[in-house]
Amino acid sequence: MCSLSYIPRTKGFTLSHNRDEFPYRKSSSELIRKEIDHREIAFPQDLSAGGTWMGADNKGLVACILNGGSKPYLRKLPYRASRGTVIPDLLQIGNIPEFQKNWLSEGIEPFTLIAAHKNELWEFIHNPVEDSWRKLNPEIPHFWSSTKLYHPAIRKARETRFKKWYKQIHHLSSNKIAEFHLSKQINELEGGLVLPEGFPLKTISFCQFEEDENRTSFLYQYLLTGQSDRQKW
Repeated sequence: MCSLSYIPRTKGFTLSHNRDEFPYRKSSSELIRKEIDHREIAFPQDLSAGGTWMGADNKGLVACILNGGSKPYLRKLPYRASRGTVIPDLLQIGNIPEFQKNWLSEGIEPFTLIAAHKNELWEFIHNPVEDSWRKLNPEIPHFWSSTKLYHPAIRKARETRFKKWYKQIHHLSSNKIAEFHLSKQINELEGGLVLPEGFPLKTISFCQFEEDENRTSFLYQYLLTGQSDRQKW
């Protein structure tokens, strides 16, 4: 649950995510689709824990979760529930303000949640002893990396690569954004976000949610097997 970019578009936005994980941790080859209270939801599923790292519904609500909050911590097992249950809980509620009021983070390992809906962008950070919600500017690009998996210097380098790429790109499109996310890292300051050979972790999947006027699209690519699935609303 590892690198995430938010890029505003002329009439919408694109949210793109690389999942860096141990390759033995298997995922669904397709999006899981369900109906809740007359809303259609879709998400890829972690087959080990049953949760997910990104999900969306047909009303334009989309969310992604990254391991770790804003502060270092030691794990305190057992936890009440997996972090992978956070997004299904949000999609079940279907409303960010309602989720803010009623969802309990106690007993769940620290995480960073990014959620977007109806021209609003939110960052929710769950730390061991405190939570914080922050409303972000949806008209500028944002970038995050997992605080649990990556040292601050590595996170900074990844953000620098993203900003450098963003300044150089012309005719921005979802495909161009995907190219950056799916290009291999050359060194700390060059290349894309796919982890190079020699890392114990691998970039095992890519997700991209696109909102454009009255159309939304949710792409899921399971890179380990080359399988791909897309939900359009």
